[in-house]
Amino acid sequence: MSASCRRSIAAAIALTTALVTCERAVPRAELAGHLAALGHPNFVLIVVDTLRADWTTPYGDPRGASPELARWAARGAVFEEVRSQSSWTKISMASMMTSLWPHSHGLFEARDALGEGAVTLAEKLHDAGYQCYAVQSNGWLDQSFGFQQGFDHYVFPRGTGAAKMAPSQLWPHADRVYEEAARLIEQRDPARPMFLYLHFMDVHEYAAPPEFKKFGQDTPGAYLAAIRWDDDALARVRQKLDDAGLLDRTVMVFASDHGEAFGEHGKQGHARNALTATLRTPLVIRFPFPITPLRIKTQVRNVDIAPTLLELAGVAVPEVFQGRSLLRLLTAEEVDQDRVTYAALGTPLYLDSSIQDSVSDGRWTYARNQPKDRHPGEFLFDRSVDPGENVNLIELEPVQAARMRKLMDAQLLDEPSPGTRLRDVHIDPQIADRLRAMGYLQ
Repeated sequence: MSASCRRSIAAAIALTTALVTCERAVPRAELAGHLAALGHPNFVLIVVDTLRADWTTPYGDPRGASPELARWAARGAVFEEVRSQSSWTKISMASMMTSLWPHSHGLFEARDALGEGAVTLAEKLHDAGYQCYAVQSNGWLDQSFGFQQGFDHYVFPRGTGAAKMAPSQLWPHADRVYEEAARLIEQRDPARPMFLYLHFMDVHEYAAPPEFKKFGQDTPGAYLAAIRWDDDALARVRQKLDDAGLLDRTVMVFASDHGEAFGEHGKQGHARNALTATLRTPLVIRFPFPITPLRIKTQVRNVDIAPTLLELAGVAVPEVFQGRSLLRLLTAEEVDQDRVTYAALGTPLYLDSSIQDSVSDGRWTYARNQPKDRHPGEFLFDRSVDPGENVNLIELEPVQAARMRKLMDAQLLDEPSPGTRLRDVHIDPQIADRLRAMGYLQ
């Protein structure tokens, strides 16, 4: 056989293999049917703490810190305008897991916790036959605060992980979270669907091993290095699912609890106010099959995540949930109308924190400091012309101010249902020590 013939056969084999292994991207017109056919898929919800959307690759950042997330976006769905419900983890994650606005769950103080009366995403999936696992690394989500409800295993890993990391880091890092996630995946019951929730703290701590520190030595560089490390963990989780034969039955959701300020409104960090820099977060969904890439421009909220997963699982969404499923936006069955979203910040965790509520309708952001705040204030921003929220229009736009004020006043009337909130809980002493080290507990 001639060399040219052998090359022709090799090329034919390669082409055939490519055709066999190549997956057809599902067009949007067919997405509803494919989603309905999932039955009871596995779910992996990955939350990267303190991650603002516009520092990731799918949201336009050119520095390449999130290539794995970009791969998800290239075959999945990106929600371009997503708002969390607080710039403090306890409030925002309580809203994400219960699909309640902050004033409806009421977790505003350092010693508040979810009570047994709260209905969580994990509880509903567990009742539907799911095995529910969590690996989390944020002290505000410790079992002291009731976030373990509905989970078969709720793991806070021992040690900070990554031997190359400085000992001053307080929380378990990406390697430890991944190791525990891999262990749970291996130990799962193959006869039951799985819900796995992973919470990474590396971006919150601006922490990364040396091999990821390629973005400069300043604070932004450290933040990007931490994003890159968590993105690497994201790839490892996906590969682990593939190795376990689960990837083609798993919906993967990437989100964050809140963003981070880099000088906006004179603030650094988060938990200082309830404005866009610390509320705009990423939301990317990777389905078990590739789809024609979708970018949803409609403003949505983190409270919409739980009802979305329940609808995908064929589980009835509780009437108490205040979010709405995103599936009709994905399938273009819903008109693209921005969803009104609320956010709140309670206990002043820092000296420069405001006790503040805000509401956004997609274009307008209205924020107001509560009467007990030391610095009274009322703010109105038109994000269509002022996306950085630099010019307060509260005196110049009285009609819009009155409309947004009315939206907020209605929201402030909400109160937690009996049993949803516990007061003055005992905090695990080791967790309390770490929170004090971060300046959270006095």
